[in-house]
Amino acid sequence: MNAKPTKATTPSSKARFIQTLADSPLFSLHQGAFHDLTGLKLSLTPAQEGEHEVFETKTSFEDGLAVTRVPVKIGKNTIAFIQTGSTRLIPPGDEAFHDVAREMLADDKSAAEIKAAKAYFDSHPTTAVERYNAAKIVLASFASQLAENAHRMLFAQTTHEPDVVRNAKAFIHDHLAENLSLEAVANAVNVSLFHFCKLFKKATGLTFTDFVNHARVEKARRMLMRPSCRITEVAYDVGFQSLSHFNRSFRRITSESPTEFRSRLKLGNQETCLTA
Repeated sequence: MNAKPTKATTPSSKARFIQTLADSPLFSLHQGAFHDLTGLKLSLTPAQEGEHEVFETKTSFEDGLAVTRVPVKIGKNTIAFIQTGSTRLIPPGDEAFHDVAREMLADDKSAAEIKAAKAYFDSHPTTAVERYNAAKIVLASFASQLAENAHRMLFAQTTHEPDVVRNAKAFIHDHLAENLSLEAVANAVNVSLFHFCKLFKKATGLTFTDFVNHARVEKARRMLMRPSCRITEVAYDVGFQSLSHFNRSFRRITSESPTEFRSRLKLGNQETCLTA
């Protein structure tokens, strides 16, 4: 009989969510295309403690090799990073390893160790700086698409969640237009208020209020894709009690206003028509 996984080895709900995102067709498609284009691998890693407010793309150098991490955000929180495989940039090319060799000499490393480090350095692909910078721009755009996909996945039903959380999500989605309260949802799924808060936050990574606001904004985004829907009507139809609250929540979660979102969609449709 297989041993039951311990707490230390059982993946958290957040780790499972990021793994599901990494296994999605969207990520797999871009992962393959990026490798074909640059020869570099792509991976998706969860944001660790202290990294949820890291919003900038960052390129770091280890052993003279460049690695770039691009944040994937849901609202104002970074949930993961798209990370490139290591590469030698040209230029500086071998100059990068000269710095590494000097540091190794300063640390009293042997000639054999430096030779092994050089062999490791030479085993990695090379990328022109201009091409690498262009690839980072492409990755930033992909990160936005992946974030939208993650946002939709977060509010979908998932099989690995506890029944209480799944049932609570279903109840919330069915009653978004109403004045939802924490007590009402806890009663609907037949658990105590304290237990529900703890379980829901652990499974979704969001407080009840944040989840409801995110779910309402996600529904509003779908409704705003229909030109016949007025922004004011959408705000009240998804459960916001005022237009100002809707606008603030929409911008906080999507980094744009409802009007800007709709204008961007309209512009995208016009460009599609022009290139068709």
